Amino acid sequence: MTFAKSFNCYIVKMKRWPWLGYFFVFALGFIIFIYILIPPGIIGPDSFYHTKMALMIKEQGLIKSFPWTQFTTYKNLFVDHHFGYHYLLIPFLSLPSPQNLDPLSLEIDQLIKAKLGTAFFAALVFVMIYWFLKRFKIKSALLWTLLAYLLAPFLLRLSLTRAPAISLIILILGFYFIIKKKYMLLFLLSFIYVWTYGAWPLMLVTVIIYALASAAQKWMDQKQDVKNQISKIKNRNQKLKIKNTNKIYKNIFTFLRFYLLSFIFNLLSLIRHFFIKTNVKLLASCITGLLAGLIINPYFPKTLPFYWFQTIKIAIINYSNKIGVGAEWYPFDPSLLIIALLPLLIFWVIAMAWFITNIKKQNTTTWFFTLLSVFFLLYSYKAQRNIEYFIPPALFLSTFTFGQMRTYINWATIGKNLKKYYTGSDNIFYFLCFIFFIVFIGFFIIFYLNFSIVRLHTQYKEKRPINQFQMAAHWLKNNTQKGEIIFQSDWDIFPQLFYFNAHNYYINGLDQTFMYEYDKELYTAWHNIVSGKTSPQDIPQTISEKFNASYVFIDKKQDKIFYNVLKKSPQFKKTYEDYESIIYKIP
Repeated sequence: MTFAKSFNCYIVKMKRWPWLGYFFVFALGFIIFIYILIPPGIIGPDSFYHTKMALMIKEQGLIKSFPWTQFTTYKNLFVDHHFGYHYLLIPFLSLPSPQNLDPLSLEIDQLIKAKLGTAFFAALVFVMIYWFLKRFKIKSALLWTLLAYLLAPFLLRLSLTRAPAISLIILILGFYFIIKKKYMLLFLLSFIYVWTYGAWPLMLVTVIIYALASAAQKWMDQKQDVKNQISKIKNRNQKLKIKNTNKIYKNIFTFLRFYLLSFIFNLLSLIRHFFIKTNVKLLASCITGLLAGLIINPYFPKTLPFYWFQTIKIAIINYSNKIGVGAEWYPFDPSLLIIALLPLLIFWVIAMAWFITNIKKQNTTTWFFTLLSVFFLLYSYKAQRNIEYFIPPALFLSTFTFGQMRTYINWATIGKNLKKYYTGSDNIFYFLCFIFFIVFIGFFIIFYLNFSIVRLHTQYKEKRPINQFQMAAHWLKNNTQKGEIIFQSDWDIFPQLFYFNAHNYYINGLDQTFMYEYDKELYTAWHNIVSGKTSPQDIPQTISEKFNASYVFIDKKQDKIFYNVLKKSPQFKKTYEDYESIIYKIP
């Protein structure tokens, strides 16, 4: 009873002092992500890269060239498409460190500070979701916001020391500016998006989808008139059909011609509604903001060819069927995705069913979030790294449609029926059903809290340690010439090596597409070497002549084939080894 009173008191205070709700959402989110990130491990290796880039910008200023991946397009066409995010990390990396830390511990300390920044930005995403719902006066906004904590893929993406959290904050703001027709703010936000993260084309996609939603809603308003006209023609044809069979063919032809003309008319009407004044202003605000971000940019004019490559060749075309790209670029297993997102999908499917069955009553906002959530769900199926963009639109659609459903429910009748059931002869049965339902919901929530938060915490414990390759990287730093190229056994170990040792250069990293596009033959040569397809006798000469490298770095646990080849080869001299890596030198 005391807990219930305390909770009710807190709800009353939240209504009286709205800032308490925002404080609660942020504090809860920050604590949850600190719990997730506190183990000394890192799931995404790109976290090393982003932390290092932020540190280098802090010490040297903006990084204009990137020689650390010698055989990729980054060598000649580099744009830091996260530089806004890297600047946002700097305040966290500037926090004071414990005294008397040795250089190795200081490197780990910076990664911990980056985790602190990650927890901060992730919590802000939930604050933005709550803010958006409150701005539209959604009932039970806090409960809808808390629902997102049950979604494991969402929490996983937000827990990475990468830009998705910032990207989501910008997009949610974009949703609001688009719906409320804040043209200048949309222009400024689009400009900032380009400087912050390479996913900025999503802002344009969002505006286009809103224009489509607006056009579809207006088209639906006219559809009833068209149906009435068709009904009249059907009735006339029915009469003619009885009178004269020779006229049937002519009238069927007229009927089909009318349908064709009707289709063209509806299409033209849709296009006309798409280009109404407000939509054109939204599109113009977004496009000019994005163009300004590309042109008024420290990397201009490289931004134009770089983003063509990044957006078209990596994000859309993607070479996952030709080369081994990161796991995030492959689609989800549909069954696993359904299980992971079930707490939200239940509401989203109901919302979609309500939308379809009451499509004539829908406004532009529900049209917008319906189309947007479907788009991002399909986009996530193509590449699982996009799943975080599905969650907010699906959640917002659910809140808006459930708000509509509330107005159609006769609560007085429901109350009378419940009272009748509980006071009737079968009241014990209904009471037990109610208790069973409450217990089921409790177990459901506990299961998904464990599945999302606790399981993710465990994953950070079991994944790569935060100091992976630190000792080996420092050995290379102390025993090789500055700028000397290191032949590494895999592209995805580059971020760790780069973070702990920017003294040396490497073969490739971040995405294999960069090397594949740089030189396909060179990529094939590298891939054949590390996968054990090249003859052991030819490996030393190929590495020395084609890659200009004399040291080979191998991840013993991940690249066992290459490790076993070199271990048996007398042409390589082992110069360093620990439990996770080994370094060979070509004499």
